[in-house]
Amino acid sequence: MDGQRFTSTGVLSLLVRGLRRIDPALVAGITVPDPMDRAVTPDAVKRTLIDRALREHGPGALLAAGQEVDRAEDTPVLTVLRQSPDPAVIAAKWMRLERYCHASHRSRITSNAGALRCTRVSRGAPASAGENWLIAGILFGLVTGAGYADARLRIAGQEVTRETWAAARAGTPTDVFSIHWAARARTVPAPARDATPGDRLTDILLSDPGRGWRIAEAAGLLSVSARSLQRHLAREGRSWSTELRRARMREAVRLLGTDAGLADIGYCCGYADQAHFQRDFRRVTNLTPRRFRQIAAEGANGEVGAKFQ
Repeated sequence: MDGQRFTSTGVLSLLVRGLRRIDPALVAGITVPDPMDRAVTPDAVKRTLIDRALREHGPGALLAAGQEVDRAEDTPVLTVLRQSPDPAVIAAKWMRLERYCHASHRSRITSNAGALRCTRVSRGAPASAGENWLIAGILFGLVTGAGYADARLRIAGQEVTRETWAAARAGTPTDVFSIHWAARARTVPAPARDATPGDRLTDILLSDPGRGWRIAEAAGLLSVSARSLQRHLAREGRSWSTELRRARMREAVRLLGTDAGLADIGYCCGYADQAHFQRDFRRVTNLTPRRFRQIAAEGANGEVGAKFQ
C-alpha cells in the first residue's frame, strides 16, 4: 500500500456526521464516505478533521462525535458493535476491528469488574491526542448505548459523563484512559428450555454472530461446563466447531444478499481476518463469497443458502 495509512470507513463516516451536527463549517465540502462501498479508506481526511475540531472546539467536539455511534445509520459493522451484551464484548470486538482494518494505531483494552482500561499503541508515529479523544468517545458511546447509563470516562486527568463531555478540557495523557460503570445492562435472551442443547446453542450464536465466540462463553450462557456442552453436542451428532461455522455461514449468506462490502462481512461474522473467512466460506460452499453473491444476484443460490438453515 506504499506506506499509505488507512482507517475504517465507518469511523470516518461517523466522525463526519458527528462534526456536522456540531459545526457544519468543519466538514464543508467533505462528502460522507459510504461504509457499504468499502471497509477502509485513506485516513488523511480523518486526521485533518480531527485536528480542525480539536483546535476550534476542543476535545468535547470529538467526544460528541463519538456519541454519534448511537444515531449513525446502520451498517453491518455498527450493528455488530451495538449488539454487544456488555463492555468486555465491546472491547474484544473493537480490538478485532482494528486488526481487521490493519489500523496503524490500535487499542489494548483490558476488562475487569466495572471498568475497561485502554492503552493506545502505534506502529510508527503515535496517534494524535485528537484521535485518542475520538476513540475514547466512540467506546464511551458504545458502553452507554449498551445500557450502562451511569458510565464515566476518565481521561487526561478528568472524569467525563454524558452530561459533562461538552466541558472536557485538553490535557495529557490521552493515550491511556478508562471507562467505569456500576449498573448492569441487558443480557443475551435466555433460549427456550424445551430446545435441545444444540438448538439452544444455535440461538445464542445467532444472537450475536459478530462476536468472537469461545466455547466456554457459550457454555456459561447455557449454565453448563464447556466439557458438558461438547458431550451434549456429540450425542446430537454435532460439534462446537461445526455449529459455530454454521452460524457464521448463515450470517454470511444473509449479508451477501445485501450491499455490505465483502471486506466487512468476514468481520461481521466473527472472523479474525478476511483470509480465514474466505477459506471457511469456500470450504463449506466450494465458492468464493464474491462468486456466491453473483449467483445469488442471478436468483440461483437457493440450494447453497438452504444448507445453513
